[in-house]
Order: sequence, then structure tokens, then C-alpha cells
Amino acid sequence: MPNRIERATALPVDLFGDEAVFELEIADIWHQDWVFACTVDAVAEPGEHVPVMIGRQPVLMVRGDDFQIRALANVCSHRGTPLVDCAGRLSRFSCPYHAWTYGLEGDLLSVPYALPAEVGHADHGLESFLVETWHGLVFVSLNPDVEPLSTRVAAVEPYIKPLGLDRLHHDVAATMSEQWDANWKLIFGNALDSYSHFRVHAETVEPVSPTDGSYYLAGSARATVTGGESMERADHLVVSLPPSFVAVIYPDALVWQSVRPLTVGRTEVTTGVAGEESDAGTVVSLPGWDASFIDEDRAICEQVQRNVSARWRPGPLLELERALGDFHAYLAWRLSDVAPEPPVVAAEPGSRPEPPL
Repeated sequence: MPNRIERATALPVDLFGDEAVFELEIADIWHQDWVFACTVDAVAEPGEHVPVMIGRQPVLMVRGDDFQIRALANVCSHRGTPLVDCAGRLSRFSCPYHAWTYGLEGDLLSVPYALPAEVGHADHGLESFLVETWHGLVFVSLNPDVEPLSTRVAAVEPYIKPLGLDRLHHDVAATMSEQWDANWKLIFGNALDSYSHFRVHAETVEPVSPTDGSYYLAGSARATVTGGESMERADHLVVSLPPSFVAVIYPDALVWQSVRPLTVGRTEVTTGVAGEESDAGTVVSLPGWDASFIDEDRAICEQVQRNVSARWRPGPLLELERALGDFHAYLAWRLSDVAPEPPVVAAEPGSRPEPPL
């Protein structure tokens, strides 16, 4: 695809409604890169499973008896039937069509009414995909040659690791998914945009995380981390791992959002929270981050999506939108083979960047 994506300017709005671009994104991004699948707590015990979609590939996230998390094709190897359609806990997976049955590692266990040697069990297990975890988050890639997830997060890891996120518990029951009438790129860019707080979230987020208190820490096309002031508590961080995951991280809690493209103009948006465990359960303290901010984000994204046929020249991004420029660099890398530049470090972990003159 000819590169029409610039780091320093907004994306052309027609890219939010172009079917050909969308198909290219499915092939070159969602079927080739690391995609957020679920949290570790969603598959905490052997047999616990969550069906997800990675691009157009149905995938079954499951914890095995060996406590390993696997990503298996949620497709019966007999005639392509989905094995499960909701999260739960099972000791094995039986196809609802002809009861071909599979173990938690994807091995074919039984085929009803098959003649002896009619089906080679070893040849018809479920396909598996790459899985890596990062601070309680599970990522999947359909591409066996994808770069290690550790490479993807290397520039932001020094900022995230000291926060000790692995001790936080993800409140699986509080995870919420809904469909928005907007392109996935628009929603992802909005999720990492603190410039909009004073306008879109004037009464929810802005009073506790003001627009003028945000700052850029480090990042590149691979991942970005920014910071922001949080009233009456330590500063928060915002980490973005394109194409699918953005999280706002506090010392004792986090809220995350993931996107999954459904069509060029419709996206599944999932929001989750994590906090410290207590005798009363998971304690999640996120001042200002209530359900209303999600409604505000949805409204503005759907409003922009309605303008995808407008005649318009993209405007410049401000310094406050530097993280969005990294996302644009990611898109240029994946869609137009523009090699990622080395990470930019504006401030070392534990510090803030110098204010502009």
C-alpha cells in the first residue's frame, strides 16, 4: 500500500472506511502480529477457557493440566465446527456436531463410530498458535515467525516492571465487551489520547487526570509509555501495544482496553480492570474512571466515523499527541514496510521529562 500515513499528522479519515485497507490490515496486522487475547486470571485453573477471535481466526485460550496456557484453533478438525462459544471450565472439548473430542492440549482423544485405523488421531489434533504472557496479560500470534514479545515491549518494560503488576488480580467478572460503530484504528488512537480529556471527559477524567498534566516518556512503533498526573495519588502510566491493547496503570490498579476489528466500521471493544486482592475480593481504585468515560469515548469515536467520506486535509499532531504519532509509525511499518525507528526516551524510569521552554 502506498504510504499515506505520517507520524506528524492525523490519519486521513478515509482510512477509517476503506474496505481494501481493512482487508490489508487483517492480513498484515491481525494475522501476523501479537494480539491481546485475555488476562492470565481469565484462565487461572486447568480446564478454564476463553474463546477469542484473532483477526478472523477463532481461537480457544485454555489452561492445561500442566498449567501452561495454550492458544488452540476453536475449530473441530473434522468439519470445521466451533468447539465452544463461551468461557467456562471443562476437562475436554467435545464438538457439538459429531462429538469428536479433544484434550486440553489439543490432542484428538476420540471419534465416535470410527472404524479401526479410519482416523489417525495424531494427525487431526487442534492447531496451536504462539502464546506469550506479559505482567498478567496474554498475547497470541498466528505468525510463527513473529518477533518475540519481549522485543516488542523492551523500550517500555523498564517503566512498567517496577510497578509490580504481576501482584494485581484481574476482575474477570467486571470485564465488559461491546460493539462500537467505528473503525478499530480510530478507537485505538482515542484510547491513548490524553489531549481529549479536557473536552470529551470534562466531568469524569479531567478533574483527576488533567490534560496539561500528561507527558511522554518513551516509545516507538513497537510500544509507547506516557505518564500523567493523578490528583491525590502517584502519577499514572499509559502503555500502548498496537494493534490491540492500551492500559492506564496506577501503583495499585489498572484499567485496560482492547480492540478487535469486526468490519471496516465496527469494532468489538473490551474493557477490564485489575486491583489488589483483599479478604473482600479485588479492590480496584480508579478515581474518575467509571463506566461513563467509556460512553463518552464511544460517542466521540462514532461521531468521527460518520465523517469518513468528508473532504478534509489531516491536521498536525501536537506534542501532547506524540504517542499517537508512534501508533502511526506502527501502521506505516506493518502496512507499508517502513522500518521502525529506534525508541525515543524522553525521561528515564522514575522521572518526568523536562518541561518545554
